[in-house]
Amino acid sequence: MNSLKIILKIILIGFFIFVITRFYQIGIVFGHSMEPTLKPYHLLVIQKFHFNIEANDIVIIKKKNQYMIKRVIGLPNDEVQIKEYPYINGNQFDNVWIENPGEITEVLLKENEYFVLGDNRQNSIDSRFSQIGIIERKEIIGKVLGRK
Repeated sequence: MNSLKIILKIILIGFFIFVITRFYQIGIVFGHSMEPTLKPYHLLVIQKFHFNIEANDIVIIKKKNQYMIKRVIGLPNDEVQIKEYPYINGNQFDNVWIENPGEITEVLLKENEYFVLGDNRQNSIDSRFSQIGIIERKEIIGKVLGRK
């Protein structure tokens, strides 16, 4: 009877580990585009399924077989303008000055499209540039829940 309890505990623990790893992942920051918020080698807890995306969320994106971490500033159907500051639907997004507005300086996002920026605006390739451009919902693979 004791061995049956041990086997059941092992199965239960295995099931919980399986569920947790399907929905959550640990990641590591590489690069400087999200400084000062995230620095190289910060550990991240990433939610992989069933997450809502809101303005100001930090997300993990996979585009052209490259993973990157960026902050969402524009949501579907938003009008985004990049000047000396980012503007969303005519309202200034934050107080971070942008030295280089980039190539994509004005866009009306469609359904399932997002505009992302790195927090290190002067040293980030993000939606302002054609290498990254507008992000589709299917390219967002996770949402950062926490860091250490």
